[in-house]
Amino acid sequence: REREEEEQRSRFISVISHELQTPIAIIKGYASTLARSDALLDAEALRSRLIAVEDEADRLNKLVGNLLYASRIQAGGLQMEIVPLELPRLIEGVVRRLQAKSPDVSVTLDLPPNLPTVMADTDRVEEVLQNLLDNAVKYSPRQRSLTLACSVTGDEVIVSVSDVGMGISLRDQEHIFNRFHRASNGMIQSMPGAGLGLYICRAIVEAHGGHIWVESTLHEGSTFSFSLPRLEKAHLPMVVF
Repeated sequence: REREEEEQRSRFISVISHELQTPIAIIKGYASTLARSDALLDAEALRSRLIAVEDEADRLNKLVGNLLYASRIQAGGLQMEIVPLELPRLIEGVVRRLQAKSPDVSVTLDLPPNLPTVMADTDRVEEVLQNLLDNAVKYSPRQRSLTLACSVTGDEVIVSVSDVGMGISLRDQEHIFNRFHRASNGMIQSMPGAGLGLYICRAIVEAHGGHIWVESTLHEGSTFSFSLPRLEKAHLPMVVF
């Protein structure tokens, strides 16, 4: 047990050091360039550098937010406001924002008519969807075509995000929702990420009484799915800690 905790601490320090150093170095580099008195930049060059600084600041902000979120989960302090939620409206909003940010991404929606209302925290479910979609885009560098589908199984509504990207090995699938875990694929390791997003998704879904899982074939793509209780079947309190 002690050895496992020590390995987790070492992994945490390694991952966070790397994830912090990269955006800080980029921001510092661009800031130094912009501050030089002899810097002769036209409007477009200036704009591109400022956009890069903003992107890296957003990346830092997301990392810090995920770290704080993960700490609250570890301390048992995940708070949610459970309300009746219409998934189609939420899904369409998340997809609209994704396509505004990444217009080259194609998203196919497969939403059945009369999808049952679920009991959930709107912001938390949106966070899960956003994370799964962002990952699908991130790890599908060639074929940026995604499918977001819903289905009803017994007392639950199932939400799935599918891509035709890199895929995940069977060995990595066993640990993909663990804190700080990242797939062993060399290309994935070279991409930014602290291994917290899917861990947070799992905590949110399980706090709703649901489950999250992945089905994937290496080099062919992945489908991440999670379940939420239907309104008439839910037994959750209005606020969950």
